[in-house]
Amino acid sequence: MKLNVGVVTGCALLAAACGPPTPAEQLCLSADEAALRTCPGPVTVPGVDVSFYQGTINWASVKASGQKFAITRVSDGVNYPDSKFTTNWKAIKQQNLIRGLYQFFRPGQDPVAQANLVISRVNAAGGFDPDDLPVVMDIEATDGQSAATIQARMRVWLDRIERATGKKPIIYTAAFMSGSVGSGFSSYPLWVANYGATCPTMPTGWAQWKFWQYTSTGSVAGIPGNVDRNQWNGSLTALVAYVTPKPTVKPDAGTPKPDAGTPKPDAGAPKPDAGAPKPDAGAHDAGSAKPDAGAPADAGEDFDAGFLDPDAGDPGNELGDGDGGFEGAVLGSGHTDFVQQCY
Repeated sequence: MKLNVGVVTGCALLAAACGPPTPAEQLCLSADEAALRTCPGPVTVPGVDVSFYQGTINWASVKASGQKFAITRVSDGVNYPDSKFTTNWKAIKQQNLIRGLYQFFRPGQDPVAQANLVISRVNAAGGFDPDDLPVVMDIEATDGQSAATIQARMRVWLDRIERATGKKPIIYTAAFMSGSVGSGFSSYPLWVANYGATCPTMPTGWAQWKFWQYTSTGSVAGIPGNVDRNQWNGSLTALVAYVTPKPTVKPDAGTPKPDAGTPKPDAGAPKPDAGAPKPDAGAHDAGSAKPDAGAPADAGEDFDAGFLDPDAGDPGNELGDGDGGFEGAVLGSGHTDFVQQCY
């Protein structure tokens, strides 16, 4: 992936320290965009994202370089399936790297068709494994659509992918898309793009990020030319926990309760025979004390009445840009002619 920064406005992004933007940076940021930068924690984990632009990758060398995760492109919308997807998808898993995929989402195309392409291509390449990363929506283009249309179509895609995979998708975007994406997607994990910064600027609605793409001109052994470099915001243990399926076993509703049919102590057991003859009152001294009529009855004879029951394959050939010439600026392109603006 490579950020599509559009037209130069004369505001250059300064390498920003964590904290409020400088006055020069403020000129390049809306009030919402300037409001929040979120710095990485004390521990991060390195990874890459790739597409056909990186050519043939030696994934053993990538792993040996210290990368812990890799995310590969499945397509640019519906018209341009990535010719390297199947190869990369299988090879990443073979090297025991944490694996993920992204689709460059086209707001101008049918969101269901785009989601279905993701699912069919993954199935054709061997399917999802339980410990794969959630599918990523790469939203960095408007295709001339209104914010309302973009957001509505995003929701259709996100819902379709979540139902199909059982995992909440990740959204990849940047602060410059805030006006189009809006603030209604903060429940989705964020993969933020912001080059040349010490702490990335958050798109509207998000305060935290899971992944940060901090450069598109990185160098990693085994990958020809430039490649996108990323960080997971946390430890490797936390990343493994994030992709590890959560137990869904509920307490066994079939476990028998204590046997409600266990008989209670026999309430029908005969009490002492009230008809038994009393001692002969005439044989005793009339002045001697009678047994104490107030003495409690034998507790062993009374029972508590309150007793409780206890993809059809890669086309092998990338046909070209799907965005009218901006694909060279699509994330993962490895192109070096992009212009960093405001992030």
